[in-house]
Amino acid sequence: MIFRKIYRLLLFSIVALLYNGCQKTISIDTGKIKPRLVLNALIEPDSIFKVELSKSRSLMDSSQLVELINSASVKIYEDGVLKTTLGFGIEGIYVAPFKPKQTSSYRIAVDDAEFGHIEATTNIPDQPVLVSAVPTTELTPASSPRYYKYKLVIRDSGKHRDYYYLRAFLIQRGFTPGTPVGSVIAYDIYSDDRVVINDTYTLRGILFDDSAFNGYEYELIIYSPYRVTFANPLWFELSSISKEYYNYLSSIITQNNAGNNPFAEPVIIKSNVQNGTGVFGARNSVYLKASIN
Repeated sequence: MIFRKIYRLLLFSIVALLYNGCQKTISIDTGKIKPRLVLNALIEPDSIFKVELSKSRSLMDSSQLVELINSASVKIYEDGVLKTTLGFGIEGIYVAPFKPKQTSSYRIAVDDAEFGHIEATTNIPDQPVLVSAVPTTELTPASSPRYYKYKLVIRDSGKHRDYYYLRAFLIQRGFTPGTPVGSVIAYDIYSDDRVVINDTYTLRGILFDDSAFNGYEYELIIYSPYRVTFANPLWFELSSISKEYYNYLSSIITQNNAGNNPFAEPVIIKSNVQNGTGVFGARNSVYLKASIN
């Protein structure tokens, strides 16, 4: 009887120790993460050069407010030569009094009293060639909406590695790309071509490079839920984009695709900003209206 009581007492003590061990709180000192200067700029020919500066936020920060930086010194270099110096911003936007040139290289150097010196470089690529965009087949899957098949032909220069970003827009009759008149609606597109990266979360377009067709014409099949009509044509925008911008966008797509997977590896958004974060990218775009059968 005595041994049985001792056994029960020992068993109770072990269970109590295990319970207390599971309830123990472990404090981890992660340290204070120092905020960084965020630089975002996307340049293209015939558009005013703009630079946006802000302060990064911690993942633990539940606030939706973004602190904009208006007192930094922003220097812009074109092909290695200082083009302009901007001493202040309005709502975090620094506007340069010139437009970038095709195939030129640009460097942004920023000095700020709190964050120090950051910089980034990029170059504007050649204009892409979109030969044709033709609707071919109406597809009717088991569930709505219907999808329509378009055949696009792209002519690659073959001079160097090219990176592309393709989007589609429904444009009301009478509107011309580049003018502020009319109504423009971005339409989702996707492709099952092995060369592309699809995204419907943020970009509403597809990314791809010319590694599979460098120097040749390439036929790309695109699907869209919209069918072109005479009154409301569908326009395709094909952009040649800088490598830095391509890497940035592809990492965003990877992060979006992994967002619902609890076992996915963390995805780092790629940045070309030295000593800071963000992206300095460039694009050069052409527009083509889909043919109407």
